[in-house]
Amino acid sequence: MEKKNYIVAIDIGTSEVVVAVGSQGEDGVVNIETIVTENCDGVLAGLVDNSQMVTDSLRRARERAEQEAGIAITDAYVTISGKFVRCARYTDHVFVEDSDNCISKHDVAALSERMRNVKSADGEVIMEYFPINYKGTSGSEMKNPVGSYSPQLSSTYNFILCEHTAKDRLLRVFMGAGIKIRNLYAGAAVVGESVLNSDEKEEGVAVVDIGAGVTDVAVYYGGVLRYIATIPMGGAVVNADIRAYAGTIPAKMVESLKCRYGSALVEMTPDDLIKVNGGSRAIKPIQRLNLAAVIEARMSDIAEYVWSEIKESGYAKKLAAGIVLTGGGAALDHIADLFQKVTKQEVRVACAEMGVATESLEKVSSLNLTMVVSLLLRGAKVGPCPVGVLQTPVRSVKPELKPENPIGQTVVPPVVPPTPAQPVQPATPAQPVAAEPAVKTVADVAAEQMAANDTSKDDIDDEEDIPRKPKINIFGKFKEWMDGAFRPEDKYDEDDDY
Repeated sequence: MEKKNYIVAIDIGTSEVVVAVGSQGEDGVVNIETIVTENCDGVLAGLVDNSQMVTDSLRRARERAEQEAGIAITDAYVTISGKFVRCARYTDHVFVEDSDNCISKHDVAALSERMRNVKSADGEVIMEYFPINYKGTSGSEMKNPVGSYSPQLSSTYNFILCEHTAKDRLLRVFMGAGIKIRNLYAGAAVVGESVLNSDEKEEGVAVVDIGAGVTDVAVYYGGVLRYIATIPMGGAVVNADIRAYAGTIPAKMVESLKCRYGSALVEMTPDDLIKVNGGSRAIKPIQRLNLAAVIEARMSDIAEYVWSEIKESGYAKKLAAGIVLTGGGAALDHIADLFQKVTKQEVRVACAEMGVATESLEKVSSLNLTMVVSLLLRGAKVGPCPVGVLQTPVRSVKPELKPENPIGQTVVPPVVPPTPAQPVQPATPAQPVAAEPAVKTVADVAAEQMAANDTSKDDIDDEEDIPRKPKINIFGKFKEWMDGAFRPEDKYDEDDDY
């Protein structure tokens, strides 16, 4: 196996499990070795509802990824998304030790130590925390506090929290699949890695990942992740609305119907009929405008929820780079126009492209792969994952058929070529046959029974590896047996075949 620094990322969503394997090149970009998606049931709005079903889907995806990448997956970076994930800000300060009030690395470390001791609320666990800003006594933000002058250094940290129940259920799934979680991240906290550049993060931008069950929102400003939120709505609720409107359409066809003919804006949709092929049964055609009206109503709700979260972050008026849409739900026609109509912001749709090797871009061109590719990039910054050597099962070879096959084994005898004719041996002179006495004695009957049970006759093939039992003089042995039958002191010889 070629020596590579492998990164493994796994994203478990409401409708599918995605396993991605990448390797980091010398230039720092990530080469995509393989990406595998597997349909998944048992997840409801990001929360594992049936661990066995999710574990089975993860195992299937893992096996396929291992075969395609040629490695054994043992560790992985993992994301989690849902209403049970949130962020919280906490501000604290330290006094600068230097007599001249020059801030040092020691002061920054002391402030970080104080933040490390912050406790989460009951029922929640801290997934990660990082500083949003540093301020001195003047109240102005400092990009790099070390070397600045202030008698006091304060900082606001962003804490990413997750409920214990949701995390424990996900851990159970990975334990069942035999995969160790190297790091667990909130989906909203990493999704911007592959669609945002540093300039956009600096100027202010919001990235919105529309999945099947949830919609993740992340707000960047000043080059730092300022806010995350998860809305428990996604493409699945749109499908449910379409199904409610056109109940004659099979549930399994709704997603393909939405992707092929769906539009997020009625005013930009042509007025024509959509004919659905229902196989053996006829399905009534539906108006494309009506389909667009159903989609627009629900997607407008999601857009309004997104805009509400962005305003809650406090940076709604600081999004110079606008809003970036991604995820499988962003594949709808005119989705950017709808969000622009609701938010009054500049909106664009983007798939993973930042930090990915040029030759791998085609593999990640689908919008539903943005999350897992972003996770690969985050994992590449942390460190490679340990991987094993894939043990390819050896195909069993049929053993050569021999007469000594085990009992119960079905044996097909090989085709034996005809044996060359053997020279005819001269006939053996006939032996005289003794006439059978007219009246049989007891000894005669016993001798006949012994002869009938004699196993010394040739009823098997004459082969060298099967020992042949020596011939026995029946009448001589019978006489010895009769003579010893009335001598109790003589012991029965167990070696004689009687």
